[in-house]
Amino acid sequence: MRKLIPFLIVLTTLSIQLSSGMNYVIFPLKLQEQGHSNTLIGLAMSFEILATILLFKHISIIVKRLGVIQTIIGASIMRSIVIYSLGFNDHYILWLLGIFIYGLSTSMLLVVIQTWLNLTSAGKLKGLFIGLYSSSLSLGIALGPIVLQFVSEEWLQFLVNAIFPLLTVLILINIFKYKPKIEASNTIRIKFIFRHSKIVMLSALVGGVCFFGLPSFLTIYGIDNGLTPSESSLLLTMFMIGSVCIGVVISSLSAFIERIVLLLVCIFLSVVCSVFLALAVFSDLKIALALLLIWGGCMGGVYATGLGFIGEIFRKEDQISANTSFILMDSLGGFMGLFIIGSTMDIFGSEGLTYTIVIIFTLFLFFITNHLASRVDLFK
Repeated sequence: MRKLIPFLIVLTTLSIQLSSGMNYVIFPLKLQEQGHSNTLIGLAMSFEILATILLFKHISIIVKRLGVIQTIIGASIMRSIVIYSLGFNDHYILWLLGIFIYGLSTSMLLVVIQTWLNLTSAGKLKGLFIGLYSSSLSLGIALGPIVLQFVSEEWLQFLVNAIFPLLTVLILINIFKYKPKIEASNTIRIKFIFRHSKIVMLSALVGGVCFFGLPSFLTIYGIDNGLTPSESSLLLTMFMIGSVCIGVVISSLSAFIERIVLLLVCIFLSVVCSVFLALAVFSDLKIALALLLIWGGCMGGVYATGLGFIGEIFRKEDQISANTSFILMDSLGGFMGLFIIGSTMDIFGSEGLTYTIVIIFTLFLFFITNHLASRVDLFK
């Protein structure tokens, strides 16, 4: 049974993210249906991330005091209740509160599961398990919009979505007795973690802009450019499928190719894809989907490479700090991305999404190149 633990953790992550993938579609569309602007939609969706940003110092303490089992069960039930209740909510303030609680429970689950995986997987297969974990993060989100294609009624979409968080408990219930002992201090050593993995943390920040900003606005982006809701949801699906299929390959190449080279190539290709997406979405949907496939693969590779890196260099007692810091930086990027993309889309139309991605990624490329020119060890 111990040998199955990494695979069950990957399956659990898939279930969590499948629910998130559905939320990235039904939450913005529900808010839009209630007459809220893209800026307000972006603000509401950012509250999922705000929970992680404001409470990241307390997450490790909560996990340490509650324990692995209690954290997984409690967070899963809380997440399920919030998702279902939002389906009947028409008050914007309650949307903010609900998404905040939903984001907190999601972060707690991912920190525990991610740390569990890093502590139990070892040897030559560790890279494979990390790659599968990263792929499950994206595959779950990619499958979310597909599941919605088979559930037409809005209230039923929220009900089905509320069931998936409970699957987390059912999947892991047979391995609870093998739970790891989480060693964590009462503080998150974010300065220490950042000092020893600057580029990894910054890549998580930039990746958060894509993995949070794009899912929340790609459906609206497609509709604004003349696509049907069904076609628009495929934009998100292809981005996540690319992260699954191509991302694993890219992360595997990190064992043979210098990390900085992979990172530079992935970020550069992401800029190219974002620029040409604005043109392709008007002319040929297939080309647009292909660009999103490549873009998603690049970002999946960046995420998996960074996650594997922090799993290797930090001690067991620093794993909670490292994984929480990684998720924090990812969340910070997502928070900024959601607000900026929503605001720029209100000001410039759908092109605002492209402007945001190009500017942020170009700045990051400049930062990496500047460090590369000074011949600094970029990953330490």
